[in-house]
Amino acid sequence: MLLLRRRHYLRDVLAIAAACVFILIATYRIELPGLYMDEVDFVNAAQGAHDNTMIHMRLGPVPLFIMPYLGALKAWLYVPVFHFFGVSALTIRLPAIVLAAITLLIFFQLIRAKLGALWAIIALWLMAVDPADLFPSRFDWGPTVLMHFFQAAMFGLWFSYRGNPKLWKLVLICICAGLGFFDKFNFVWLIIAFVAGVLLCYPDSLKNLWVSSSRTARWAAGILLLIGLGTTLFFILPVLHLHGARLPPMSLQAKWNGLESTLSGGAVAHLLFENNSWIISFVPFWLIVTDCYLALACLFFLGQNAEARENRRNGFFFLLIGFLIFLQIVITPQAGGPHHYSMIFPLPLLAFAFLAQPLYRQLATKNLRRFAALLLVSAAVCIFVVDLHNVGGYLARFRTSSHYNPRWSPEIYSLSRYINEHGFEAQSIISVDWGLHNQLHALAPKELRRRMHDYWPTFKELGKGNQERQSAKLNSIFPEGKSLALAFAASKETFPETRQNFLAALASHPELKSRLLKEFWYAGEKIYEVYEIDRSPRGTAIHHVGP
Repeated sequence: MLLLRRRHYLRDVLAIAAACVFILIATYRIELPGLYMDEVDFVNAAQGAHDNTMIHMRLGPVPLFIMPYLGALKAWLYVPVFHFFGVSALTIRLPAIVLAAITLLIFFQLIRAKLGALWAIIALWLMAVDPADLFPSRFDWGPTVLMHFFQAAMFGLWFSYRGNPKLWKLVLICICAGLGFFDKFNFVWLIIAFVAGVLLCYPDSLKNLWVSSSRTARWAAGILLLIGLGTTLFFILPVLHLHGARLPPMSLQAKWNGLESTLSGGAVAHLLFENNSWIISFVPFWLIVTDCYLALACLFFLGQNAEARENRRNGFFFLLIGFLIFLQIVITPQAGGPHHYSMIFPLPLLAFAFLAQPLYRQLATKNLRRFAALLLVSAAVCIFVVDLHNVGGYLARFRTSSHYNPRWSPEIYSLSRYINEHGFEAQSIISVDWGLHNQLHALAPKELRRRMHDYWPTFKELGKGNQERQSAKLNSIFPEGKSLALAFAASKETFPETRQNFLAALASHPELKSRLLKEFWYAGEKIYEVYEIDRSPRGTAIHHVGP
């Protein structure tokens, strides 16, 4: 009895230790890289939305949607965090990291309940050091953390329902699906794949549910299903119509490469550092290939053991969901970023565990236990070592003054401090290019945020208008008095035409007296430029404080 308790205690300690390792790695130099534009989309809504920065729709005074396809759920959850601790890289990133660690523990409990503690611990430790989850969770610019949390909750609740059918579990699955969709509309990929997986892999559960339900319950479920489908189409179709036509199509090969790069950690590394040469990227491909071979083996070599058949079914369930999500990404013009492919994590690993375990037990009965154990341990060690190598490459670059993508530059904190100190001397603070406004707005005091404006779409199209229209736009952008204009340095722009049109407008409109006020450099590269624009007939220039 005492030995059994110690084993349970050791398993729990190892699980908590894995979650702690995940948090420790993900929080290493947590301020790096600099805050990213999309990473802080939700911050204004979480601070009370005193202006309309990143507010698409309100319900009275309450922000409802941040973007046409992004709900304000994350913002609501962060309200108490920002209220008590303020806004910083720590308060933006740490809660997401902790929630991601909790999600890993949900996956651990799911696997332990079906496969046993040993398989669960191995899978958990592999996920805890996987860069495909560590760093997207650290920055959560997708966002992906709530997506994975609701994904894990739906899987856990479904497997719990399979073992002990209770109606409230299905209700919670529907709530998780609804919240996941509200968080971000592309969660519908998972919902569709989940429903299809249940229909194809667990028809017995659906049959039992149908037989045990009254006619009233069936009608109510049907009506709710139609309402949910109608609501989904109502929100999704305008987004597809708005954004789909202007996007060039991506080939199947390009999207497959994107999936492999995301699951290896290479895609995020390239976004951050514009270089991912240190990433070892073969693991996702061979893991998926191995899943397919294991699926074929399960079809032919499993006997009549009920537990083995159930785990095989679970493995096919995860494999099918991953395939269907990828298929939907392929046919969706807007999809193709790492935050989209991230939805497939950790389905290949889960499929591997649920397909390999019954085969291992089958082989073990034929005196092949040692050989099978050697294969599985070797595969786990290989994945673990490769993940540690890839994670080490990230941490090494955080430790040194590495080159960063300008949109992720740590120099954003210096720019923010400068604007917070000198911004009150200006009537308006203008962001000329994409990738500046949201971070500065999030880190600014409330009184200063009202003076900040993001005009990158205007500057991007400014060169297409005639002189009269340009003058009208510039008069609306730069009020009388002094303004600060913020731009990326040459060759660092998100949209090069924004800086070109801005400088051309200053040169062709003599009423705009301008000067380069300050430059911001990081690791030997010039990242940002701050310009002073004066429309007033007289006045003293803003006092410039040197670096």
